[in-house]
Amino acid sequence: MPDLSEQTRTMMRERLNRYLRLRDEHGDEKAREILLEGYPERQAERMGPRIEGRPLIEGFREALAVFAQMGFQEESLDMSRDGVDAVMQVCRTCMCVTAAAELDVEPTPVLCELDFEATRRAFPDMTVEGLLHQAEGRHVCVFRYARPESAANGAKASEADAETA
Repeated sequence: MPDLSEQTRTMMRERLNRYLRLRDEHGDEKAREILLEGYPERQAERMGPRIEGRPLIEGFREALAVFAQMGFQEESLDMSRDGVDAVMQVCRTCMCVTAAAELDVEPTPVLCELDFEATRRAFPDMTVEGLLHQAEGRHVCVFRYARPESAANGAKASEADAETA
């Protein structure tokens, strides 16, 4: 069995290759929609337990070990303020660039963009922005995830309300 980082590289390469084939056949927008089928639900299953009812930074920091096993070198910074629960994710490893290199094609941040869109659909109160992309020539990838601070406390507030009722 290959190590997890090899599995991740294979998955990313295959996803990029599938996107490129679908884009050539159906165009960019349709290709993205096809690849998003079921993705928001999987994203909700993976991220939900880490971020629901708690600050984003707690869930993102908890996930760093999993990402490291997958071959990602990244860190998460708490950017929360003024009623906004926010995290900045800084990635030194770009799987979009790695997948493109393995396929010998021009790098594109499409894999991250698909991940962001799946996250937005899974968590409608969350905004996700790709601020910097290595696939566009930057030294690191930087992503910002944000939601109202009340979402970070939602489960705790609901539990407290239930206890006092």
